[in-house]
Amino acid sequence: MTPANQSPLLPAIRQTLPDAGNSSDVAMRDQLYRYAEDLGQSIARGSSLEAINQELLRTCAWLKSSRDELDEMVRCSRDIHLVTDSNGVILQCNPAASAIAPAQRLAGESLADWVLPNHIDRYNQLRANSTFGKSGAQEECELTLRHSANDSFPLIVAASAFRIFRDGELFGLHWILRNITYLREAEIDTKIATMVFESAAEGVMITDIDGEIVAVNPAFSQITGYAAHEAIGRKASLLRSGVHNSAFYAEFWRTLRETGKWQGEMYNRRENGEMYPAWQTISAATDNCGRVLSYVAIFSDISRLARAEKRLAYLAHYDTLTGLPNRHLFHDRLQQTIANARRNEAPFTLIFVDLDRFKAINDQMGHHAGDRVLHEAGRRLAASVRESDTVARIGGDEFVIIAPGLSGCDDIRRFCRNVIDQLIEPINLDDGQVSIGGSLGCAEYPRHTDDEETLLKYADIAMYQAKLAGGSVHFVHDSGRPLTSEAP
Repeated sequence: MTPANQSPLLPAIRQTLPDAGNSSDVAMRDQLYRYAEDLGQSIARGSSLEAINQELLRTCAWLKSSRDELDEMVRCSRDIHLVTDSNGVILQCNPAASAIAPAQRLAGESLADWVLPNHIDRYNQLRANSTFGKSGAQEECELTLRHSANDSFPLIVAASAFRIFRDGELFGLHWILRNITYLREAEIDTKIATMVFESAAEGVMITDIDGEIVAVNPAFSQITGYAAHEAIGRKASLLRSGVHNSAFYAEFWRTLRETGKWQGEMYNRRENGEMYPAWQTISAATDNCGRVLSYVAIFSDISRLARAEKRLAYLAHYDTLTGLPNRHLFHDRLQQTIANARRNEAPFTLIFVDLDRFKAINDQMGHHAGDRVLHEAGRRLAASVRESDTVARIGGDEFVIIAPGLSGCDDIRRFCRNVIDQLIEPINLDDGQVSIGGSLGCAEYPRHTDDEETLLKYADIAMYQAKLAGGSVHFVHDSGRPLTSEAP
């Protein structure tokens, strides 16, 4: 017997019993010693059992606390937790399972009934592997479940299952279903966005807040000439053309910072140095707190559009045959000239020109020859006037000249003589030479009138009178008499 297990009765026995003198005393003493030893061992065992019992109580309390914590974690989990029996019937679920259906509706139903037909084989395979597979092995697969509230929007989950044992026997499975519907939708959105980014006809450039390029699409390279690896990592200013001044960029940044967006036309420069007009939309990408994370620029090369607009503007204001201003632009120029004359008291002369013998040439030699004559007449008229003057074709073989600063009979006579001399020179055509002339009618502003319509009327009448006089002459309206003929 070790001292730790020695019975407390032994010292008392030694004090009470005298030293054994005979065999019966020895036998009694030995018997008492054995009894004391047995009693001491029993007491020691009792103390150990009590300690074990206390340890078991503490362990049970810890296990209960851990289970309560685990139950709370499952209850609060965003993942769906289901307990099914060995037949796959749902017995328990946590609140997150309401994403499928209310708990009272799920209880007692087979989980397989909630799996869409196209994924039922996956479900059966996962259930079989989790039930009969290697213990402790974890397997996960993606399942699509129907939603009780809206079957048109199924629930996509990442599913895994673990065995549950009770009394040493397999009871069922604990399923964990992680809702990845939004993840899959986000992946689809990302794929669509990537497709749009890659296939867009517009150039797309993404920069960080410091203006460093972080991504470009193929259209960016097609428009600018910079390959992606040549642009990424460089500042967006590599596209600057130098056309816009600092005031333009100051207004650009002010608008972008205040509204988060700027849109407009901007001239950029290609990799080869060529400048081109671009229609750009630049937006600031922000986080939930409104902090700018990056800038996204979407732009189109509008060179063709600009050329088309320029062409349309030209067609709207210029005669396509002669290249001279048409009737519309002529009236604009006349109104501007009148406004300037009124403001600065600056006189000018309006001259109508009608080509002589044009109708006969057009009728006899055809429209092609007539067009050649009109084109050459327009060129000669433009060459015979000053840079400040306007020559316009207002229809057929009729032209008009606005001559700012021209006034007085002598100056008008010299001006008109030069015009007529230019027109009467022979014109070479495919079938030979032809000769034309010009009948000119003049009206002065403000000597004759300060009214636009009256000025036009006076010049037209004077031109008609020059025509009646035989052509290649000019007439100037005289407010004192109906007309004064001033032949060159």
